[in-house]
Amino acid sequence: MGKYRWLFFDLFDTLVLVDEKVYYEGKKESAELAGLNPEQFLSAWKSTSDDALVGKLKDPFARATAALKIMGAEDRSLSAKIAMYDIEILQRCVSFYDGATESLASLREAGFNLALLSNATATTAFIISSLHLRDRFDHLILSYEIGCKKPDPLFFKKAFERTDAVPGETLFIGDGANRELDAALEAGIDPLRISHPVKAHSFMNKEALSSNNHREVHSFKELLAIEDLRESKSI
Repeated sequence: MGKYRWLFFDLFDTLVLVDEKVYYEGKKESAELAGLNPEQFLSAWKSTSDDALVGKLKDPFARATAALKIMGAEDRSLSAKIAMYDIEILQRCVSFYDGATESLASLREAGFNLALLSNATATTAFIISSLHLRDRFDHLILSYEIGCKKPDPLFFKKAFERTDAVPGETLFIGDGANRELDAALEAGIDPLRISHPVKAHSFMNKEALSSNNHREVHSFKELLAIEDLRESKSI
C-alpha cells in the first residue's frame, strides 16, 4: 500500500498558469474604458488584494468598489463595469499546465482523494466551472470562502476539518509561494514543490517564498513517477 491517501493541490502556478501579459493588458484596458489612470488603478487594485483573499471583499463588485474608493471615485455603475472586466480578464488569462488535467484524472483513478487548497479571491468562482474544478476534486478549499489564507496554520486546520484527511497520509503539492510548503510541513503534511519553467512571477512576493529544502519535481510527468504516488492507501 502507498503512503498517501489524500493529495492537496495548490491552484495558481501549480495546476494553472496566469498569463501575465494578458492580465496586465486587460487591467490597463479596463481602466482606460472606465476613464481611469491605469497605473493608479492597478496600484489601488493591488492594495485590496489581502482583504479580497480572505473574503472581506465578498465578490468582484465589492473589490471594485473598494479600489475605486481608494482613488476617490465612488460610482456603483463604474464598480459594476470594473467587476465585469475583472471576471472576463481572469477567464481569458488562466489555463492548465500541460499534463495537469490528465494527471488529476490518473490520480483519482488510482484511488487518491484530491483537494484543491488555494489562496483565491471571489473572482476565482468564475473559473471554477470553465476549468471543471468541482469535477476534478473531492473538495475545494478556497481562502476567500474560509476567511484565512496560506501560510496561516488555520488554513490547513480548516482543510483537515473539511476532509477526512490526516497529516501523516497527506501530501501537499504547490509551487512554494506564500510559504505554503513550509506551512504544510509545520502542519504535519509532506510538502512537494512543483517548479514549472514558466510562472507568473509578478504575482509572487519574493520575500515569502518557501524554503529550498523540499522535494521538487518540474512537470506532471515527474510528479506521477514519484514512488509514493504509485499506489494509494484508499480502500
